[in-house]
Amino acid sequence: MRNKLLLLLAMCSLAMWGTTPATAGGWDKAKGLSKTTIVGELICVGCTLKRMDGANAQCGLYSQHALGVKTSDGSLWNIIENEKGHDIVRGHGFLDGKQITIQGYIYPVANMIEIESSEVAGVSAGEIAKFSWELDQVVAKALMARKVGEAPVVPHAGGDSHKH
Repeated sequence: MRNKLLLLLAMCSLAMWGTTPATAGGWDKAKGLSKTTIVGELICVGCTLKRMDGANAQCGLYSQHALGVKTSDGSLWNIIENEKGHDIVRGHGFLDGKQITIQGYIYPVANMIEIESSEVAGVSAGEIAKFSWELDQVVAKALMARKVGEAPVVPHAGGDSHKH
């Protein structure tokens, strides 16, 4: 019964995305519903939701402007933060506003994509990795100085392009 329900859910989701199992790009039960390509602008998801709908995003305290993708239809996609996603997610101040093409696995129920490969217009993978590593060092130092009960305030590398 559970397998039939999962299959029905997958078929409904594939239909929503305009694909069928034959065209879904290699449906892999361990990897979301479909391998796909997403093209869009890198944006801070929290700041975007704050501007659009008044979300109480506190990017300077908690998420450090975690980047996601805004597609041409206005959809916002969060990037799963793993080995391939971390440097992109961490890239605020360096990648914000740049165009990205991501090939990966989508999880539409959560509007998330797991990067298999990506390309950011005008920026090399090495530049992205170096910037992210430098910001990781800043974040680690600030978190180590945090006292119990204090919000984790972390300075932003490269300045803060979002004024709230």
